Order: sequence, then structure tokens, then C-alpha cells
Amino acid sequence: MIDVPVDGLVADVFLPGRLPAPAVVVRTPYGTAGLWPEADALTGAGLAVVLQDLRGRHRSTGEFQAGADEEADGHTLLDWTTAQPWSDGTTLLYGTSYEAYAAWCAVAHPSVRGVASRQPWPPVTVAVDEELWWRTEIGGGRQLRPGLYDLALSRPVWPVPLGAWPPTPSSWRTQARRTASRIRAANVPSLHLGSWYCGSAATTLRQASLARRATVVMGGWASPLTHRLQPECAIDVPVDPDPAELALSWLAAVATGADPRPGHRCLVLGSNRWEPRDPRPSARPPLRALPLTGRASSSIDHDPADPYPSLPHSADLSAVGPRADVVRLGATGRVAWHGTARARCRVETDRPAELVATLVHETPAGVRTRLSDGTAPITPGSGMAEIRCAPVAVDLPAGHALHLELTVGRHPRHTAPETPVSVTVSGVDLLVPGGRR
Repeated sequence: MIDVPVDGLVADVFLPGRLPAPAVVVRTPYGTAGLWPEADALTGAGLAVVLQDLRGRHRSTGEFQAGADEEADGHTLLDWTTAQPWSDGTTLLYGTSYEAYAAWCAVAHPSVRGVASRQPWPPVTVAVDEELWWRTEIGGGRQLRPGLYDLALSRPVWPVPLGAWPPTPSSWRTQARRTASRIRAANVPSLHLGSWYCGSAATTLRQASLARRATVVMGGWASPLTHRLQPECAIDVPVDPDPAELALSWLAAVATGADPRPGHRCLVLGSNRWEPRDPRPSARPPLRALPLTGRASSSIDHDPADPYPSLPHSADLSAVGPRADVVRLGATGRVAWHGTARARCRVETDRPAELVATLVHETPAGVRTRLSDGTAPITPGSGMAEIRCAPVAVDLPAGHALHLELTVGRHPRHTAPETPVSVTVSGVDLLVPGGRR
């Protein structure tokens, strides 16, 4: 059944051959057509599927407000679903990115028996390039607008309204708190699918840590909804297991009443091997310092007319070449950790700025890609800075190298100052959790 109106919002309904059945519900801002193959697979497993365009998106009436509380519309759809003669009265919620947010907003409905959340929104911290991509191509207007991000970067004036810019914690903290409170209160099984290569990695792990009955799988997948994979992709993206297949098999198991909790899996980057363990890092692990090679004291000279560039996540960073506005240090010895790495250093600067630490993986062939990054504000004068990078599980094989890059901004991923800034960096330490669990 296509174009089914439910309180002014339009849904597609897919039914299995045997009824009544549990229903998987996805509420999406991305258009339902892209979910039809998954709906077909779920009906083949005996589940009904309801796909709904969110308010103000695609075929649904009203105005879309990114981050608005989706509880009321979600509960209305679940009330309608469970009242249908083909429903057995139970539902499962599923979604990627903003779909996962909409699912958690509706999890308190009494029909819900489980939630599958993939690379969820909102992020714990916002990178400017990811937020710009969302607001230009995804989060504004009724339809998706592919290509607007690249156009926005090339124009002095944004081609669409962005709202308050640049983003601040007020852009996402209300929604993050809302999601956290509902995850804590929910007593249903949940699947948390994440990717170390995606800005949502920290969000996936945090939400899984709050859930009572979580199964967690962290891989290295890339998708158009999680980061912009370029034609010149330099990342060795693992193809198996497919995250959609993991989600669909988990939903089918929960629908039959099976216990889905066993099955944590963690991809270790560098070696690219899967391990059958919980990807959630220890809360307070012992830290160890990775020995670093490079100049003991170096300067970062930021030129606002030529800010240090941030290439897409999938690009080869070696193309940037030598510059005066980066301190690059190399780690020696075996590089392996699971969790949050921290860069500590003494800084002296004449202006306020944001110090960016980027952890870069270099292969024996010289290809350099971003593993993780983080930022910390610095103020005029002399003092210490500590930068917490996004969590990751990594074990670099022999012949591979890790670099720590320190910059002032990293345009467009991290905001660069609009005036010249000079920063002296000394006494750099790179601290990582003590080995692999």
C-alpha cells in the first residue's frame, strides 16, 4: 500500500504473506523509496513494514523542523499501525541518522518491542563540515538537495538559509539530552550500529552505554548519510558484514522473541579485523604515552587567506603537502588502542583560537587518511591544552605509521580564525588507552 495518509503524513505499508504480524516502523526525512529494498527483505522474514515521510518532508504536509520533538507524530503513527487488522499489536523501530532520532523519540509507546539504531543523530560534538552538509543537502526544505554542500563552499553567500551559524552546542544539546533520557527509560532490546569512520561514532557508543539491553556493532562502513565518500576514496572500506543485513536479521530475531543481546562486534582499524567483543571503551582506562618524533618546539602560523585545508574523510591527506601552519609529529613503536586518545601540549598564542589535533594513518604506500580528530579552545598567553579525539579501535600493522597533526582550525571541518594567529607548541604528549582489551 503506497501513499497511505495518517494524520496528514504519508506512509507506505508493506505486508507479509502471513497476517497478523509485528510491524517495523521507520519515520524518515530522506524519502521512503530508498528504504523499499529493506522493506521487501523484512516482509520476506514475516514482518509488516510502515515507512512514513516526516512532517514537512517529501509527500507529508506541514513544516519540517530539524530536531523538533518527534514523539507526538511517532505515537500517532504507532497508534494507527497497531489498530490495523494486519497488526499483531507489536512494533519495532528502525532508522539511520535522523531516522534513529525519530525512533528514540517514540520509544515510550507501549507497542514497542525493540529499536535498531544506525549511526544516529544528533552528534555528541559537531564538525562544521558535517553540519553544513546536513543543513544544505538534508535538513532544509521538503526534498533532498544533493550537491548543495559543494556549491555552498564555492560561494561567498550561502545558497540556502542555514539558521544560526556557525553551530554552537545549542544546535544539538537539547536533542541529545532528549534522546539520552528516552534511551535510559526504555526497557527494550536495542541494536546500536556505528562506524569509526563516521562523525556519529561517539554518539553510537554513548547511546549504547545508556541502553539497558544493548547489542553494539562498530564497523568501518561508509554511506552517503554518514560521510561524503569521494570518487578518489583512499579508505579501505570493509564490505562485510553489511550493516543493513545486520539490522534486518536483528529485527527479525526480536520479533520472534529471541534474545538478541549476544553478538557484540568490533572492527579494529588498521588491521581491519573483526573481533567478537563490546566496542564500548572502558570509562576510565589507564593511559600510556606513545613516543613521538619531531621538533620539540614548533610554531603554527595561521593565514586566514589560506587556512589549513580539511579534505573529505575518504581522501588522501598526503595531497596537502608541506605547510607552515601545521605541527606534524610521528608516533613510534606499536600503535594500538581502543577508546579516546588525548593530545596534551603547552601552547603560547597571541589570539584566541581552536587547536585541532588530527590522528593520521599512513600506509607503506604513503597514503594518509584521517583516523580521528578533536579540538580544544586556546586563549591568549601561555598554558596547557588537552584535546580529546573521537573514540576509535586501532591496531596498525608493521610498516604502517601514525602521525599527530596540530593545526589552528582545519577548514571547512573546523572553524579557522578570521585573523592571523601564531601559536607556539611544545612538550607534546599523545596519550592513548593502555593497549587493546
